[in-house]
Amino acid sequence: MENIIKLRASGKINLYLNVSKNGRNDGYHEIKSIMQSISLSDELTFGISKIKSNPEPPCKNGIYITCDNEDIPLDEKNLVHKAAALILDRYNLRGKYSVNINIEKHIPVCAGLAGGSTNAAATLVAMDKLFGLNMDIKDLMNLAGKVGSDVPFCLKGGTVLAEGRGEKLSELPRLPFYWIIIATNGGKFLSKDVYEKFDLVGEEKKSIHTELVNNIVERKFSNFFKKLRNDLEEVVAIEDKAINGIKSRAHKLGAIATQMTGSGPTVFAFCDDLKTAIGVREGLKSVTSRVFLSHTTPDSLTVYG
Repeated sequence: MENIIKLRASGKINLYLNVSKNGRNDGYHEIKSIMQSISLSDELTFGISKIKSNPEPPCKNGIYITCDNEDIPLDEKNLVHKAAALILDRYNLRGKYSVNINIEKHIPVCAGLAGGSTNAAATLVAMDKLFGLNMDIKDLMNLAGKVGSDVPFCLKGGTVLAEGRGEKLSELPRLPFYWIIIATNGGKFLSKDVYEKFDLVGEEKKSIHTELVNNIVERKFSNFFKKLRNDLEEVVAIEDKAINGIKSRAHKLGAIATQMTGSGPTVFAFCDDLKTAIGVREGLKSVTSRVFLSHTTPDSLTVYG
């Protein structure tokens, strides 16, 4: 009999992203980023079952992934697979259990919203619960860091300052509730490619993360929103001309702050109220293909079944 659990995994936006060039020996970049969980989320269903002797079809690695989006890899290239494999191997469960994972995608793919990372974080939590491993948060965070740079944040959620390659997290006071419009033209940018291009043509800038953190602590959000920055935006905007157009249009429609998130090309727009947010969403439909209504959320992962 298969044990089943369902999780909702939220995306993230980078309210601020400072990137240092060529600063590490492991291929990653040193960053300072203020990250925020948003309500736009994927839904994942996990099931585990004991493997019978001589199963048909043969069980190669015990991890089976299905997804309603054909752009999502179903093998080792998927961070979900990597997270599941880490658990199976660490606790000597490989060959004893099969893991079935279904992903219902709502977060745009390769869009700077950490869709793959939040799915991986959900996988760690789901397998911990299904196998009754009772891992503490330190163990979970350690595994998350081995899966990917954004996975620790996606495990923690809320409003966080991320440093190092993204694995060093400092919890910040939560942002108030804001409506957020998420807009993308459907372009897909691999993080690796964007960071490589940043090393070639990007401008390394002084970090102002301390000032922005103080704005959050002191609840000075008018100052905070004026100084948001993503060091990767100029690099991505060279290839994706829609970014500046989306930002300009959103501002004209009443958004209080707009910016590209992560390695792009998705743009977010903060709005003071629902009426403005709906107006921004409808107005952006004339300039981009995919627009979503979302909001800030204090949690990244929710178990709901």
